[in-house]
Order: sequence, then C-alpha cells, then structure tokens
Amino acid sequence: MASFLVATGTGTGTGTGVGYETSSLPPDLIFNILSRLSVKALGKFKSVSKRWLSIITDAYFLVICRNRSLHYPNLLLVRNFNKAAPNLHDDDDDHAQSSAGIQNKTPHAHVVEVLSLGFDGNHFLDQFKIDVDDNILDLLPSKSDLLCFAAENSFYVCNPSTQEFVKLPESSCCTSREVNAGLGYISSRNEYVLIHLFDRSLDLSGDSDFGCEIMRLTDGGCAANCSWKVVDSCCPYVVRGWGVLVENVFYWMIWEPYDHPGYEAIVSFDLDKEEFGTVSPPEGCFDPRAVWSLVELRGLLCLVDSASRPFIMDIWVLKDCMSHEWVKEYSIDLNGFGKELLEFILPLDQWDGEILIDIKQESLNCYNLENKSFKRMDNLIAGEWTWLRLYTESFFSLGSR
Repeated sequence: MASFLVATGTGTGTGTGVGYETSSLPPDLIFNILSRLSVKALGKFKSVSKRWLSIITDAYFLVICRNRSLHYPNLLLVRNFNKAAPNLHDDDDDHAQSSAGIQNKTPHAHVVEVLSLGFDGNHFLDQFKIDVDDNILDLLPSKSDLLCFAAENSFYVCNPSTQEFVKLPESSCCTSREVNAGLGYISSRNEYVLIHLFDRSLDLSGDSDFGCEIMRLTDGGCAANCSWKVVDSCCPYVVRGWGVLVENVFYWMIWEPYDHPGYEAIVSFDLDKEEFGTVSPPEGCFDPRAVWSLVELRGLLCLVDSASRPFIMDIWVLKDCMSHEWVKEYSIDLNGFGKELLEFILPLDQWDGEILIDIKQESLNCYNLENKSFKRMDNLIAGEWTWLRLYTESFFSLGSR
C-alpha cells in the first residue's frame, strides 16, 4: 500500500525532502487508502505533505481508523523478564527496538517485550522492548488499544501502536500486597478508567477495609500527571480476578465460594454514582470451588461457568442489571481438552458467529456457534511468552511526546 502511494509522486511535498504529488487523486480515495494503513505507517506519512497531515490528524479520520481496527483486531504477545536472565529473543533484535521508557538514572532491572501479530498469528507487525525499573506482576485483561501493567504499588500504561509507555502516579499502598484493579474504555468520552481496590487495614488478622480509587486517562492528556481520586464508598467484600467494565459499571467475583442460596457472588461499582453494590448469580447455579469468571462479550456482562457440569462451559449473559436476570446464552462442549485446562479456558471476544477462546494464555481457539466446532489458531505462542491479548490500533496519546 505504501509503495502505491509513493509511486504516485511527481511533484514536491513538504516535511521529508522527497517530492510527492497527490493532487491528481480524489480526496475520498486518499482518505480511503490512508484509513487502511497501520498507525505506524500513518505516523511516518504525516510528514509527506500538509494535506496528508491534515487528513491523518482529522478527528473523523481517527474515528474511522479506530472503527476499522475494531473489526480487524491484532494479537499481542507480551512477556516480562529480569534483565539478568537470558533473553530468548536476542537473535531477533533486527525486529526489536528499544523504546523510550521510564527515565531513570538507576540500572533497569526488568524488560517488557511486546510482539504484535496479525489476527491469523502468522503476519508479523512489530516488536519492541521497554526497560522498566520495577517488578511487573501482571497484565490487566484488555482488548482495546491500551495495555495496563500492574506492579506492587504502581501501574504502567502502554499504547503498542505508538510504543508510548508511561508510569502512572503511585497508587495507594495495599497492606495485603494483593493487586485488585480493572481497566475499561468508555467510548462516549473517549477515555480509559483505571480502578484500584486496596486493603488499608493495619491488622491483617482482623476485618479487611477495602478502599477504592479511580484514575481517568484522556486522549492527549499527560498520563504521568493524572491523579487518583479516592471515593467515599468502600468495597464490601474481598474480590478475585480483574474488574470487568460494562456500561459504566465495574464487576468482580467475590473471593469466597458461592455454595449456598442467598450468598453474595458478584460485587459491582457504579462509576456515575461511585457506589458499590452486589449482583445475584444465575438462580440454581453454584460455584463451590470459586472458579467462575466474568468477561464482557458484545457489550454485555457474561458469567463463565465451567464448574456446574463436567466438561461443559456455560456462558450466562446478564440481560437486566436491575432485576439480575441472567440467560444461559451458550453451552460449549470442552471434552476435547484435558481436565487440567478447564479452569483456564476463557472467552475473549465474539464476532461473526464465533467466540474467540483463550486456552491458558498459550493458544487461541475459535468456536463456531453454528456448527459447534473448534478451530485452533496455530503458531501463536512458543511457551516463553507470558500473556496473550487482543488489541486494536489507535493514536490514543498518553501525552509523553
């Protein structure tokens, strides 16, 4: 695609020292071609001419690019390793580049490496490494354009498309040393919300006292200068798993097993009201081993139940959050998988009649809803990668450049 654009050059442009002339091409055609390019390519083409710069930075153009990316997501393979450990990818440094990470005069102790692939898992897009002066503990679930890494008392955000990587202001200290958080995107405001639950009780043998703080990240705002807002409401239960955002409400599973009618199973936090609540699970279902999980599919909150029936994964959809009405939308036969994997099989997304399923963050399978069959996507993970994520390209800026 880029070769076609350059081949049209016959005149002079600005910003690169190389001449380009695109005035013979209809504006709609230029717009359409550019909107199909990667963010990395568009970042370079901004300097071709003032005309292209105007197109690429236009708000409507950015919306079109984002919507197109949502329909054609890419894959990210991410890993975190101690810098003293051998790097299994040193031979691939022709593809990798050091990205501007955290500015610090002390030696970097850890490295985060990111590899982006086309959705088929075979088309290489980009690879880069970031030096970090922290011990990255985990990567929050996401399938949009930002990654959020959790350390003990810090969070880091990264846009893989632009390779911006920013350390957020320090979060409140958690006396239990657990990290309970959630990241979600609110499209109506074009902002990300990071929520953090922290135990502030001093007596670990007594009752927990869970505070809650929120940070909002806006496109173009300086993420490093954002601030946490501690809300008045306290989380009433110990939770497990990461928070899932659906329609301005975060949800978590309660830590304790759900093995008796009347027990609470799900905690919610309304971002507008800044209040916690609880949600009853599907009637008649129990989770004695505490293995239920929550995901968002097609903008709806889903409860994934692999505990009630052997080798069956039931996916319940919350149809009415006020009346707590759940509907069993899908039942997926998992007999083709080993028993030891059942608790690690999790839906990631759903589109075009298929559910994309993550198998222990080691492989991807597409489940066809019509013929009820699995299709394995090969050549994705070679064992040494720690996390697997979907992501969509965008110019969402963290304000570090």
